[in-house]
Amino acid sequence: MSKAFTSEETEDAPVLGRPVQRAARGQERPMTPEGYRALVAERERLLGGKTDELKHRLAVVSAMLESVRLVTPPPRDGTVRFGSTVTLAWDDGREQVVRLVGVDEAEGKNISVESPLARTLLEQREGDEVEVTRPRGVATARLVRVE
Repeated sequence: MSKAFTSEETEDAPVLGRPVQRAARGQERPMTPEGYRALVAERERLLGGKTDELKHRLAVVSAMLESVRLVTPPPRDGTVRFGSTVTLAWDDGREQVVRLVGVDEAEGKNISVESPLARTLLEQREGDEVEVTRPRGVATARLVRVE
């Protein structure tokens, strides 16, 4: 094998966490006020850190904050929008609660507004039924509550 494809001469740098993803010039990241406050608090906590891992995370958080666009909570009129919390009743009897947030806030019940489920839910209303294509086939859910 050619040495061009190996890293014998130089050691690979460790990869820590997510890479810094700055938004393209003129683009913004949507984020809820709660997510923004958490990010600012994390940056403040990290500012005192001295290790490489803390410096890396501080760079990631700072890059994210440079392109954040705060989105005010939607009116509670029963329509799904960015920031809405939706209770779904699936056709298999399960109930699921999700909140549509920005990609940087997606974790647990908070799902990215760019995810297939969130895109299906956007602009739907409380009481509507939606079909979602999943790896195991199509599933149907009714929007029980939109907050």
